[in-house]
Amino acid sequence: MDRGRKLIFAFATIAVVLVVGLWGIPFGNKQLTVSELTDEHIGKRVHVNGTVAVGTLHRMDIGSTVVFTLTDGRSDVNVSYTGDKSSLNLIEGNHAAVNGMFLPNNTITANQIITKCPSKYSTDATALETTDNEAS
Repeated sequence: MDRGRKLIFAFATIAVVLVVGLWGIPFGNKQLTVSELTDEHIGKRVHVNGTVAVGTLHRMDIGSTVVFTLTDGRSDVNVSYTGDKSSLNLIEGNHAAVNGMFLPNNTITANQIITKCPSKYSTDATALETTDNEAS
C-alpha cells in the first residue's frame, strides 16, 4: 500500500471511531436546572438536573410508572417515568438528571433518569415508596 492510501485509510479509520464513539450523545440538548425551564421549552426534549424532592417519590399503576418532583430549591417540575427500573436508584433528597419531553402541565415525561452511584447515598435517605393504583 502506498503512502497516500495509508493516509486515507488512517483518516477514514479515525472518522469511523469518532462517529461510533459520539453516537447517541445529544449535542443540542443543553443541561438545564429546574428554574431554567420556561414556556419556550414546552413540547421539546429537555435535560434537567435537580434534586428529588422529599415526600414526592412514588410508584403508580402497579409499579409500572415512577413519579416524583424534581427541584433546584427555587422551582419544581413533576417527572413521570415509565421504563426500565432495574437500575433506577432514585432516592429522595438526592441528585437526579432526567431526559424527556417537557409538557404544558409542568411535567417531564422522562425516557432516561441518571442518578448517583448507590454507594454514595446517605443512610438517612428515603427509598422509593410503592403505591399500587389500579383502575377498577
